[in-house]
Amino acid sequence: MPEEEDLNFISFAAHELRGPITVIRGYLDIINEEFAGRLQGDERQLLDRLVVSSNRLSSYIDNILNVARYDRHHLKVYLLEDTVANIYASIADDMQLRASTQHRMLSINIPDDLPTVAADHGSIGEVIGNLIDNAIKYSFEGGSVTVSAEQKGDFVEVSVADNGIGMPANVVDNLFHKFYRSHRSREAVAGTGIGLYICKAFVESHGGSIIARSRENEGSVFSFTLPIYATVKDKLLEDGQLNNQLIRKGGGWIKNHAMYKG
Repeated sequence: MPEEEDLNFISFAAHELRGPITVIRGYLDIINEEFAGRLQGDERQLLDRLVVSSNRLSSYIDNILNVARYDRHHLKVYLLEDTVANIYASIADDMQLRASTQHRMLSINIPDDLPTVAADHGSIGEVIGNLIDNAIKYSFEGGSVTVSAEQKGDFVEVSVADNGIGMPANVVDNLFHKFYRSHRSREAVAGTGIGLYICKAFVESHGGSIIARSRENEGSVFSFTLPIYATVKDKLLEDGQLNNQLIRKGGGWIKNHAMYKG
């Protein structure tokens, strides 16, 4: 009950904040356009940092609202045929900006010839963005973050790897729990503790799974899978492209919940 009350309050606050954040992002876009080529010294870097911070805050708000939908079993998504490369392309500029402003090197290895997947473009873009954002936050200055993808059976697996601080096993086991933040991460890095929880929600709503592998002081790898479109096409067409047949409401809601590994 306390957790539910916390979520209700935070969801209300998120709704109230969404308007002002949208206005701030709009003004930043105008400033970017009006002052392009006229910024001097550190002004461009400062403006870039403002853009990154406002986008991140907007993502936090979206995450909070999506968690509320997920907990109430309202996270229904339309799964269309798409490619991982195309999904990443829609967030590529923002990810590169986030990495460069934090002095990280971002490397992308997503082959163009991978099979198409069943995906909600925005949701999976948010998953990849959250994982990259985490990799940037928990890696060292000057470090690298690598995004890769490959086919594994009837799925395409996307991985985000860093060579940062890593995590002990007891932390990895709790990563995907709502509001969970380890003692060390609370002290070192700001955050809400729901980013990975909503990543799990989105991935499982697609019929996929998500895992984390990590070693202290060596880095972490987060991987998630998406079904190849051809393998679920008939089910999706029967249901108007909705994900109903890839999830269930009884006994844990997600049909393939056993595939999830903390």
